[in-house]
Amino acid sequence: MKPLMKYFLLTSVLTTCIVMSALSFDELDRTKRPDAKPAPAISLPDIQKTSLSNGLQVWLVEQHELPTFAFNLVVQAGSDHDPVTMPGLATMTADVLDEGTTTRDALAISEELESMGASINVNAGTDGSFMTLNALSKHLDRALAVFSDVLLNPSFPEKEFDRLKKQRLTSLIQQKSQPATIANNAFSFLLYGSNHPYGNNSFGTEASINAMTRDDLMKFYQTYYTPTNATLIIVGDLKLSDIASKLEASLQAWAKKDVSPLTLTSAPVIDKMRIYLIDKPGAAQSEIRVGYPALSRNTPDFFPVLTMNRMLGGQFSSRINMNLREKHGYTYGARSGFSFYKNPGPFVATAPVVTEKTDSSLKELLYEINLMREQGMSEDELKFVKNGLIGGFALTFETPGQIAGALQGIVLYGLPDDYFATYLQNIERVSMDDVQRVAKQYLDTSKMLALIVGDLAKIKSGVVSLNAAETIECDLDGKPKQ
Repeated sequence: MKPLMKYFLLTSVLTTCIVMSALSFDELDRTKRPDAKPAPAISLPDIQKTSLSNGLQVWLVEQHELPTFAFNLVVQAGSDHDPVTMPGLATMTADVLDEGTTTRDALAISEELESMGASINVNAGTDGSFMTLNALSKHLDRALAVFSDVLLNPSFPEKEFDRLKKQRLTSLIQQKSQPATIANNAFSFLLYGSNHPYGNNSFGTEASINAMTRDDLMKFYQTYYTPTNATLIIVGDLKLSDIASKLEASLQAWAKKDVSPLTLTSAPVIDKMRIYLIDKPGAAQSEIRVGYPALSRNTPDFFPVLTMNRMLGGQFSSRINMNLREKHGYTYGARSGFSFYKNPGPFVATAPVVTEKTDSSLKELLYEINLMREQGMSEDELKFVKNGLIGGFALTFETPGQIAGALQGIVLYGLPDDYFATYLQNIERVSMDDVQRVAKQYLDTSKMLALIVGDLAKIKSGVVSLNAAETIECDLDGKPKQ
């Protein structure tokens, strides 16, 4: 075939494919949700358990498809254990923990891990601190040696600590120019106050970072990083009979120590809706937050609330997003969610919106929350939400790291071992009455607060004219101005 003829033939075929694709695309009815695909088959993890002589609980899930493994050490102390006078202590302790040991500096740790394609990460969340290890199974002994050294012998080197302090102070300055971060931090403060760890920035404040010392980190580590306050989750190409003795030998120097249970003060009671305003002159858009201190993870209403919120604001096709984004074009994305912690975490509806439509956006956001509370959802919506939750469930168990991360929740919150085995059943069990009940109980906007961060010269009059609630101006930290 001549080159020119071949060119025209290929062009013709390609054009036909494009036209047919376009016709098929145009025939889609976007007013109807696509039919849900059958839920994929999954293999739920079989958890094997043992304990070491020092009291450390060890969970193992065997997965032999690939010659890899993942460790996830779960320590039952996160930023919820920060002293109210020193927010950021838990996260700073985690950040500095792997920066050096009594025998290895940060560079030596990094080079040794890199030589075997392994990684160690330490971080702290709201309810716990976590130390992970990912490596090839053939490097178990070497990787375990580094892991145990970092865990048992951290030196918290002053040089690295000072470097990380400077980085945080710089980041805190940058946060003051970011409306979304201002809104998140200020709203937490408004909901919980400074005497509750949930009300403070887990990253710290300028005052707390400047006051923080190496001794503070050592004290937090020595108090909470103990084997009786931790569980080691292992997933991968290992057997319990092989790993147990190695762990015993590597971690036997990690001594037992009792940890006192944590008791937090209750969040302030919200007696009525208030709208707080933070001025950010020249802001490209307004950041809206609406919410209140809601539920802890041990609520018996977890599955009904999870299901209800997915339709309200927990997915792209949620009511809140379809209203503010698709119908009105006020935002690129709006959502809502319940944060389930050991203690009651917040419900927050979030919307970054165009400045000129700030008042209208707040009105529509409240409208959708109130509508869900008053009417619940339809049978079709409930079916759609359930299919989405069920269809996405299998994605939790694709890799050893994902499985270890999923089991982390069972450890942190004392969930039953069969939590995942019964997860789909619990989703299916949620009824229309359940959705209506929890919406009525947990979506009362008269007991919520609203916060808007934006250019008040452009948005304040419109928000005030809504007559939705009292408006109060605050500084960048969320503290009402005098």
